[in-house]
Amino acid sequence: MYFLGHFQVLVFLYAQLLFSAESRKTQLFDTKSSADDGAEHENYGDKVDARDIPLLYLETEIQNAPVGSPQRQEAQKNLLEEINHRKQIDQNIVEILRLSLKQTDVVDLLTSTRTTGQPVVDDWDCYKTLVKSFKNQCGAKMEYDMKYAGALANICNMGVDVKQSVAAIEEACAH
Repeated sequence: MYFLGHFQVLVFLYAQLLFSAESRKTQLFDTKSSADDGAEHENYGDKVDARDIPLLYLETEIQNAPVGSPQRQEAQKNLLEEINHRKQIDQNIVEILRLSLKQTDVVDLLTSTRTTGQPVVDDWDCYKTLVKSFKNQCGAKMEYDMKYAGALANICNMGVDVKQSVAAIEEACAH
């Protein structure tokens, strides 16, 4: 029970961190409890970001498995691994931006986009190289991790040398 309590706190804190910025902007979750089924969990409805489905699936697996069962322990382990992977990717992309741009204040570049009518990326070779390097060096998958593809596009659009950016990816993801 001691582990379970700390595990639940960890999941809750990471979920708060993960969803706080996005939920303010896009209202991803309907937080009203479901009165129809009498459930004690939040009703996410159809407003869940597709990248977060693995987290919700694992949370459901944990809730449905008997306490202390191997299935529950496996689901908890998998959820913890997914959360830790996401934290690492979040840290990596910030470090990649800092190293590539030689700046410390890079948070705005995580989500900034170009104005309507402009191409997403000016230098597609740069972009493809950075995405490939990000996947290979940081272990990025196509789900959650590639939400930062726009940040990689921003690096290319700022005219940063591709070799410098690849070196930044290698350094940031070596940890």
